[in-house]
Parts: sequence; C-alpha cells; structure tokens
Amino acid sequence: MSSYRAHAIAGIVMALPFAPDIFYLFFALIGASLCDLDHENNTHKVNSMMITGLALSVILFFFNASSISAVLLIVLSIIFYISKHRGFTHTLLGTVLLSVLFLFMILGFISFFNKLFLVVNLSIPHMLVLFVTMAIAGFFVISRRYYILYFIVLGLYLYVVPMDYSTINWNIALLMIFVGSMSHLILDLFTPAGLTLFVPFSQVECHKGMAMLLLLIWLSSSFYVLFSYGLLPK
Repeated sequence: MSSYRAHAIAGIVMALPFAPDIFYLFFALIGASLCDLDHENNTHKVNSMMITGLALSVILFFFNASSISAVLLIVLSIIFYISKHRGFTHTLLGTVLLSVLFLFMILGFISFFNKLFLVVNLSIPHMLVLFVTMAIAGFFVISRRYYILYFIVLGLYLYVVPMDYSTINWNIALLMIFVGSMSHLILDLFTPAGLTLFVPFSQVECHKGMAMLLLLIWLSSSFYVLFSYGLLPK
C-alpha cells in the first residue's frame, strides 16, 4: 500500500497543471486523502465526522438554519462506515460522488460560519472564514501526523496571500478534489491487489495497464491546459 506521503505528493503534483493559484492545491491534498477514510486505521476520523454532523444538526435545528454541511458530514461518514477498504470509495463513481459531496460540505460550512457571525454580530474577514473552513475540512481527512503542518502552511499562505472565498472558482476546486482523488487511485492501481475501478458497472480488476492509461490521459490533459494558457511555448 502506498504511503500517505506518497499519496499527498502525487495529488499535489497531478493537480499542479490545472491549478490557477497555489491555494487550490489544498483542495487536491484533501482529495488525495479522501479515499482512504474507508480504512480501519481512519475510523477515528470518520467518527469525528459523524459526531460533528450530529451535533451540528442539533445546533442548526434550534437556530432554524440550513443544515446542509451537517447532513453531508453524516452522509459521508455513513459511506465510509459501510464501504470496505478499496471498495466503493476507490472506484470512479465513488471518487466523483465523494468529490461533489465534500465540496458541498465545504460550501455548507462557509455558509454556516457567515450566518453564525451574523447572529453574534461579528464582522469577520472572508479570509478567516475560509481558513477556519479549510482547517476543519483538513481535520477530517488529513493524516494526524501531518495535520499540524497542513494547518500552519494553510494559515501562513492565507496570511501572505489573503484570499476571499467569493473569488474562488468552485468548479476548479471540485476539479482539484477529483484530480487529487484520482491520483490516489492511480497509485493504488500499481499495487498487486489493483482496484475494481468500474463498480457497480463492472467487477473486473484493474491493474498497472489502467494506471498507465490514466497517466496518459492526465499527461495529455496537462499539456493541453499548459499550451492553451500559454505556459508552454507553442
């Protein structure tokens, strides 16, 4: 099994050609970390997602506020609870679904914090809302061994290069999460066990050949983007 560090590096490297700003690589890192929440070693992370989702649901019920982030946390945790390791979360369909759900969970938290600060009559910079949201998102998926580093780098980057969440292209953020997740699957395809990548449409096991095909698609897409935006000479 590939190490967490290898998955994290692969996610960042594979997302780099598509990232209009370095900040988007935080989404890719989250995506690269997302798939393995189905592993028994990460049960504590899934537990924290479920507990947070349930607690947030109760709080938002009393405030009569939208509970989209809470519901999505619960849904995500259920998916990880019932999925065996290298099962649904390591398929193309699972990767797409998890990427979409996690992005909407992030957007839900941004909405939640905005309403919370409005209720308590606090004027909080959008950058701080973004930092807190991304810190929470990272807490659920990033390896505990590297979370402090993630937290510090995230904070330093937003301090040096302040970002307003309203200027983020959320379609690209979704792409970053997806590319990060796909990088995880590609590394796992190089292992002897392989993956049943096309479940529920096919139970065929995929191995290095599929990994090479996906890498070729990534390489072609990367060059297309780099040429299109003038980052490479034509």
